[in-house]
Amino acid sequence: MYAELKCKTNFSFLMGASHPEELVDQAAEMGLGGLGIADRNGVYAIPKAYWQTKEHPGLKLIVGAELTLSDHPFITLLARDRAAYGVLCRLLTLSHAGKEKGQASLEFSQLIEFMNTPGFSGLICLPDAGANYEYLREIFAGRLYVPVSRFKDGFDEVRVKQALRTAGGFALPLVATNEVLYHLPERRPLQDVISCIREKTTLLDAGYRLLPNRERHLKSQCEMAQLFADLPEALRNTEAIAESCTFCPSELRYRYPSEWIPARHTAQSYLEERVWAGARERYPGETPADVNKQLRHELELIGQLGYADYFLTIYDIVDFARRREILCQGRGSAANSAVCYCLGITAIDPVRMNLLFERFMSVERNEPPDIDVDFEHERREEVLQYVYEKYGRDRAAMVSAVITYRHRSALREVAKAFGVEVGTLSAKEVARNFDALSQSSPIADCKAQTDTLAGELEGFPRHLSIHSGGFTLSADPIIEIVPVEPARMEGRTIIQWDKYDLDYLGLLKVDLLALGMLSALRKTLGAVGLQLQNLPAEDSETYKMIRRADTVGTFQIESRAQMNMSGRLQPRNFYDLVIQVAIVRPGPIVGKMVHPYLKRRHGLEVPEYPHPKLREILGRTLGVPIFQEQVMKIAIALGGFTPGEADALRRAIGSWRSSGSIHKVGEKLHQGLLQHGVPLAYADNIFEQLKGFAHYGFPESHAASFALLSYASCYLKCHYPAEFACALINSQPMGFYATHTIVDDVRRHGVKVLPVDPNLSPYDCVVEGGALRLGLRSIRGLAKKDAEELIGQRPFLNLADFLERTELREDVLQRLALGDAFAGFGRDQRQTLWQLLAAALRRHAVQLDFIAALTPECAGQEFRPLGGLDAISLEYQAYGLSAKGHPMAELRKIRKLPEVTTFYAKRKPPGTTLTVSGLLLVRQRPPTAKGVCFATLEDEHGFLDLVLFANKFEELKEVFLHHSFLIAEGRIERDGHSVSLIVDQVAPIFAESGDEQAPTIDPRQYFW
Repeated sequence: MYAELKCKTNFSFLMGASHPEELVDQAAEMGLGGLGIADRNGVYAIPKAYWQTKEHPGLKLIVGAELTLSDHPFITLLARDRAAYGVLCRLLTLSHAGKEKGQASLEFSQLIEFMNTPGFSGLICLPDAGANYEYLREIFAGRLYVPVSRFKDGFDEVRVKQALRTAGGFALPLVATNEVLYHLPERRPLQDVISCIREKTTLLDAGYRLLPNRERHLKSQCEMAQLFADLPEALRNTEAIAESCTFCPSELRYRYPSEWIPARHTAQSYLEERVWAGARERYPGETPADVNKQLRHELELIGQLGYADYFLTIYDIVDFARRREILCQGRGSAANSAVCYCLGITAIDPVRMNLLFERFMSVERNEPPDIDVDFEHERREEVLQYVYEKYGRDRAAMVSAVITYRHRSALREVAKAFGVEVGTLSAKEVARNFDALSQSSPIADCKAQTDTLAGELEGFPRHLSIHSGGFTLSADPIIEIVPVEPARMEGRTIIQWDKYDLDYLGLLKVDLLALGMLSALRKTLGAVGLQLQNLPAEDSETYKMIRRADTVGTFQIESRAQMNMSGRLQPRNFYDLVIQVAIVRPGPIVGKMVHPYLKRRHGLEVPEYPHPKLREILGRTLGVPIFQEQVMKIAIALGGFTPGEADALRRAIGSWRSSGSIHKVGEKLHQGLLQHGVPLAYADNIFEQLKGFAHYGFPESHAASFALLSYASCYLKCHYPAEFACALINSQPMGFYATHTIVDDVRRHGVKVLPVDPNLSPYDCVVEGGALRLGLRSIRGLAKKDAEELIGQRPFLNLADFLERTELREDVLQRLALGDAFAGFGRDQRQTLWQLLAAALRRHAVQLDFIAALTPECAGQEFRPLGGLDAISLEYQAYGLSAKGHPMAELRKIRKLPEVTTFYAKRKPPGTTLTVSGLLLVRQRPPTAKGVCFATLEDEHGFLDLVLFANKFEELKEVFLHHSFLIAEGRIERDGHSVSLIVDQVAPIFAESGDEQAPTIDPRQYFW
């Protein structure tokens, strides 16, 4: 039976025009005996193709790769067996080592060096036309073939004659192949487009760089038999090769590295010892009976599935971080595990919170556990290097992430191929203006074709990136399991597979993630002499602050939507905070869970529990399923599911939008509810709510882990505002708001903000006598080493002394002057700037008459003082913030602005029509909001939420999108304690962008 040996998927990156799954499905539908996936310089698509073949047991997957040889045509290598596959991975790793992205290649000498490597004799070689068969025949003795193809392009006779001449000259067998680039002929237009993208040309200019017809698709045995009726031996050889290739990815017997364990211990017994020791620390006195029972259950399952070493690895990494005083905390489904809690990996007690362990691990899951640990973002590198050093780079590598084309980027690239003039426009701008832009294409019907092809390109891989923190570790050399290649980031190597590929093949992954808030918390705790685990629980003042939505800079509950929810939900304890973290997500919103929960919370609606089990499961969330674990518990209690089947239901819900798989298992749950006497309407409603989880939502364990950090950040902000703000600024970039918003916020809390001072400021910001002193790091463009040299040379007597003894760049000196850093020398911004100009001109031997008087001795020269708004604007140019105050306070002095501030607006009754002014911080149009735009307006007194309904946004968007300082008119709307302004009109404070009074402020703005 014919097998196609040479297929490129879209993981050949702009060469193949079909997904691996599409090729597998088409090959099976055609009844082919095998399919050879051989992508350029990698095995990127193999796990996805392998997983898809599980649906087609009769189809053999043949694993290979096309390798680049320096100054020679490509060769395709196919792996006959497991040993040969290991050598193929080593060769691919070697081809990428030390090369730039996309420049992988091997020398002939490197192939020769591998000739005696065990497994090399299992590699079959299919070279491209023009290859050096004399060399290759020696290297691949008895395993070298001459491929022959017929593409109906006018060159078939030439190709066949050359192949026959080569085969005869070197006494080599022929092999038939169609060198497939896509699964169906209809994919040829996309093949042309991706060729243009790859070659950076257009369809009209591509010429011979495009294939002449659509013959490079998968062909059936019948089609190939007709094509090669005169060369039946070529087809027989193809089938013989396919038969000889017995390797299957299921043979990748992965061994997790064994951890160091004391003598007389196994990994399991040592894990148990550590867990029970941790339990005694977590539960001083006597460990509760339910905890003992849960720990025994989890440990038994870990032993049964052989994951003891994996848990010991995470324990060791966390222990290393703690010994280095690096703040860390586990999150995600691992927080459902009592073992993780007792090992100190997670901080949430899953037994006390009644969390479902099977959300994390079960026999039926048929996939390894996944433990995510967050570390301080500034010190995670120490942890990563520890892992590299402990296991070695041949046994430890980071997991890749596949960056794919999204709709806008696909549209932009396809448009370029059609000759549309996009220039430097972003993908977003191209998508927004595509109707007009498409008129520039010389190709008729450009818009319709571009839309269609962009839809086909969407989801194709663009390139590999580094996973946010996933490591794969192996007892055996990892480069015999999967090729490793350099990442763009220095000191990083990545495997060619992503996290989903690891799941397909059952390979374990360790997630070591970076979290900026942990850096900020550690710095704050150090400044005030506290420890995270010793913060007072359920502090009433902290919850009052949260209910006021006074949460700028805190973790997870600082966004506009979360601040709004703080006012509506009015959290009073930790579990309220857990719900708040989880409920402002697309899943609960799409599932229509938010409004019912809030109504029931405030006594406007009575919760329904048609079955006692539902009260037990949903009681804490007032009858509304907010968490994934609740879905699983309902399935177990009322649907007849085992815990493992319930987890399968959760995963089916997660993939519902792409696969529709929820209906296969959802019906069982629906019937179970009805059989237990739950009314049909209620069962239907539950089922619809569950579909919401197909959108992004949090498991309860994850929400609880994040809520713990939310509470800690709020407690520190409430009781130590200066230290907390200082730590936030010193941990940038992180969080939702720019530094200027943090500075303005801490000033509103009564903390004085002091400017940068060359004689007083350290590199970082510091708390100085209760005030926040800006550090030298605030100066844009000032390198840390230059700041440290400056600190080492102080004190400075005056500006002249400073200029004489420092060698800072002129742009850095200018920013110091703009930011009023020399005020301590008795010089304001304007005086300093003129003195710097004089010094610069003297330095460059330029002498101008009007400068002659501006010498250091002319300290008495009088300059008109800068106005308040001018001074603030200059500070923003220097630092991106102002130590002097909020620009709106100064604007009110020089412009006729509405008297109502955000402070008073939020105290007006609902329905009040009013006008406010301020600085626009955030713009958002969530996909779940049906075109409604939400924004945050800030003035010197605080924030006010703005809401523009879809029609109003379209009417006002030109002003709304292109101006930062706005006057907004509308009516007040209240939802509990949350206040918004429903906008009717907006106008810019500065009518023209060139208005000389407009402050030069570029706040961090979001538009989603």
